[in-house]
Amino acid sequence: MGAKKYPRRLRAYTKVAANGTGIVRSDLIQRGQVLACQSIGFRNRTGARGNLELYIEETGTLTFIADQTTPLANRWYWYPYAQHIKEGERIEAQQASCLADDELDLHVIGYVTFGVEEVTT
Repeated sequence: MGAKKYPRRLRAYTKVAANGTGIVRSDLIQRGQVLACQSIGFRNRTGARGNLELYIEETGTLTFIADQTTPLANRWYWYPYAQHIKEGERIEAQQASCLADDELDLHVIGYVTFGVEEVTT
């Protein structure tokens, strides 16, 4: 019997505190879960700023997965290639040259599967 897939959408929002690199992060993936990201989206609601980079973050270590050169203001940019995020990891988006009070959105669409020990109760 195959693992059950449970739809999952992660939404994150932040308001940038000071001029510089703006960072928005998804929630951490919970113990015993794996998130299969089918699509990752980012936008800066406020303005056209510097380059955008997407990462998988695990305890302070970043693994690069995608970038977008100078995204336009209030436009969604989607990364449609599957990524598997395991427990304790999350998606992080960094945008250069943000201004204080820029509003950043991050959306992750996919499904969660659970480890064997979590499914058998």
